[in-house]
Amino acid sequence: MNKKFILPMLIAGSFLSLAACGNSGGDSDTVTLYVSGDVSEGSAYAQMAEKYEEETGVHVEVTDVPYADLTTKISTAVQSDDAPDVARVSGVVPDWADYLMDLSDVAESAKTIESITIKNEEGVVKAIPTDITAVGMFINTELYDEAGVSYPTSEDDIWTWDEFVAGLEEIMDKTDARFGLVMDASDHRLRAFTYQFGGKDFFLNEDETSYMTDEETIEAIEYFKELNNNGIMPKSVWTAGEDASAMFKSGQIPAYMSGSWQIKDFSENIDFEWKAVYMPYEEVRATNMGGNFMVGFENGANPEGGRAFIEWLYQPENYTQLATYAGYLPALEGVSVEYDSGQEAYDIYINEITAADEVSGKQTSDGVSRTMRGYTGLTGAYRDSVVQYLNDEIEIDTVIENTIEDYNNGYLEK
Repeated sequence: MNKKFILPMLIAGSFLSLAACGNSGGDSDTVTLYVSGDVSEGSAYAQMAEKYEEETGVHVEVTDVPYADLTTKISTAVQSDDAPDVARVSGVVPDWADYLMDLSDVAESAKTIESITIKNEEGVVKAIPTDITAVGMFINTELYDEAGVSYPTSEDDIWTWDEFVAGLEEIMDKTDARFGLVMDASDHRLRAFTYQFGGKDFFLNEDETSYMTDEETIEAIEYFKELNNNGIMPKSVWTAGEDASAMFKSGQIPAYMSGSWQIKDFSENIDFEWKAVYMPYEEVRATNMGGNFMVGFENGANPEGGRAFIEWLYQPENYTQLATYAGYLPALEGVSVEYDSGQEAYDIYINEITAADEVSGKQTSDGVSRTMRGYTGLTGAYRDSVVQYLNDEIEIDTVIENTIEDYNNGYLEK
């Protein structure tokens, strides 16, 4: 079904507000679900709720909560023993930890991607991914073709970073391209870059007493600065907040390192020929994965019904339908999705995820797991320090020191 033609009546009928009545009453014929997302995501869950009711007779009340309010709304409800039965969230906070269902059986039977399935200290699954986001590369094929520069069309000819940059230099020489590459000003993107050079970014030492990094990560950050200094990348994106996406969409940039969330927008709003292509790498094929998660609450009004709904939703046929409606990269192994648009680009991203080193999901899952256990989390010192490094305000050693300090403060016992 094309998402453009979803009946507004379906959305309106499914987004029932629970603000006034909560979920008290324990009606076994009703399951409450909190979601936060755009119209396509909300309508996707509404359609799945309607299908579930048709099959089981159980009504799923879908409440669309603004993203900025979702965590607070759920925390307040949990502490009042008025939690939703099920929620789709971007992370898990300590307030919820003691109330979350054990979803280990669902994760195992559905074959959720291991590296982004959230477990507590005992290895119990407390949150399962609803979708995957992944870092990837987009190119303006018109600029590549104009310059006569080739790009990978299969896994057999994936380029190294040096080969990729050499191609960008040729394009800049032969066309009116302003720069060669733009990358979102995000440490999420930078981590994928460091992984591709064989680095592990920032990780615990053997004694688990401090975070550390490796030479490959340091070399990658130095290479990143070189790209910003030699004109391949516009330094203004990282240091002055210039919009990388808008720059690429202008048609004057050959390549853009961003992520899967751009596919839908590019499919509708770019007037030149573009493609998602395999990312370059020096040592390791890698991306950096994020995503959102499904959780169930034991102190909801109908926890048994909530668990049954989650089990049903993660059956391959139903999950595939959800992913199709919402435009999700699948979070289950072996699931194939046919999208309304951008199929070729989605296929590239799915291939990148499948081929990626396991480090590609570790930062996200570790961060969510540690936040769930009560750690304060990161402050953004990594990205901020890299900006200072690009501006020649600090040296690379200070970037590393600042980032390790942030990790130790955010993810270790005091």
